[in-house]
Amino acid sequence: MNGLLNKLRGRFGELWWWSAIIFVSCRFGDLINAFIGLWLVPKYVPQEELGAALPLLQLGSVFGLPLCLLVTPFSRWLTIYAANGENGKIKRLLSIVCYGAVAAFAIAVLVARFILPLFFERLRIAEGSLGFLLICAGLIGPVANVFNNALQGLKRFKAMSIINIFGAPVRLVTMLVAMPFRALSGYVLGQMSTPVLNSIAGWFSLRKELGKDIKSEPLGRDVWDMARYLVPFAAYTVIGTLLGSWQSLLFRQRLPEIESAAYYMITRISEIAAYAGISITFVVFPLAVEAREKGAGEAKLMRNMLLGTFLPGLLVTLALAVFGKWILGAVPLWRDYVPYALLLTVYALRMTIITCVGAFYSYETAGGRFGFLWYWLPLTLIETGTLIALTGYGAFRGILPDAAVDWMASLDAGRLSFFVWWLLACGVAQSLAIALHLALRRRTDG
Repeated sequence: MNGLLNKLRGRFGELWWWSAIIFVSCRFGDLINAFIGLWLVPKYVPQEELGAALPLLQLGSVFGLPLCLLVTPFSRWLTIYAANGENGKIKRLLSIVCYGAVAAFAIAVLVARFILPLFFERLRIAEGSLGFLLICAGLIGPVANVFNNALQGLKRFKAMSIINIFGAPVRLVTMLVAMPFRALSGYVLGQMSTPVLNSIAGWFSLRKELGKDIKSEPLGRDVWDMARYLVPFAAYTVIGTLLGSWQSLLFRQRLPEIESAAYYMITRISEIAAYAGISITFVVFPLAVEAREKGAGEAKLMRNMLLGTFLPGLLVTLALAVFGKWILGAVPLWRDYVPYALLLTVYALRMTIITCVGAFYSYETAGGRFGFLWYWLPLTLIETGTLIALTGYGAFRGILPDAAVDWMASLDAGRLSFFVWWLLACGVAQSLAIALHLALRRRTDG
């Protein structure tokens, strides 16, 4: 049996073999996550608070930014060290992260004192225990990513698949226990449970490679290389996270409660279009680092990654175009959102495109290339800035000509349909910019 599996693995290649394994293990969890997102959460969270669920998680990612900036660039060097068998340096990186997590927690607590009251006021929900839970959720995510990156760099995809299988059931049990007491607090606690499990399981999985027999080694001059890598990466991560959180808040703050709830529902369903791409991107990162280091096979790897991301997403989008209205009408909890069936398809196409875009950016950062920042930054600012301006046009009275402000008001941008179509247009603009980027690179290299 093992001989047959090894033969199949050799025939398919590392990318498609492990992408398929990760895909299958993740999809088992996604069945449970779909139950959580599409039934359990709408059941316990009132419709008037449902639109606050996604912005809450985005806020947690803001609290995790300092730690994220510390640990995420390490993933590239984790892969390099793993490829070279330098486990002592991997151990040193993980120890740095542990100290960084303590410092990040202190920073997050100080920041939370100032921003949480304003944030919860705009979300129109009571804080209660949510503030502390959001800080913990924001920090445990990057910690779990460190262990995931270590397993990823060491190509321990089998261990990762097993961890993925158990992650969703743990989340489900946590939410079933906690959500009846307070729905949103239970929701955040449930989101925390999976990275907690990943961290614990990842630590046990790495004990063999990084046990007591492995001595921690200094990083040497690599520290300076990491610092140079960190500068553009920090710009990409900080700006992207802050604007993403602001954009998520706009869906809650500027839309009617029924439409912010509808946004939650259509995003939970349409994210299925991103499943294949996420699995492929996860496997591609260490392969991309190795290809960059060896200087071979990059073009083919990128082409397979983009096709493997786009085609499955397109199929899901077409399926939702045909059956979306029926799907929303099939479950009593979803029937209020049947009028938004067209937007379900539009957002699925947006997810397909933006997953390809994100896969390309991940591929570039794996290779230490940040040339895409020149067009990513203005396009990202335009995407969120336009929504802020058009839904808050009253602030421009007395600054812009009255005719311009009246024109902004006439667009009636505070609608879910406007938001979703605008996000699709921005995703298309990002993909066209990438196509131009690749064409220019091919011309230069050729």
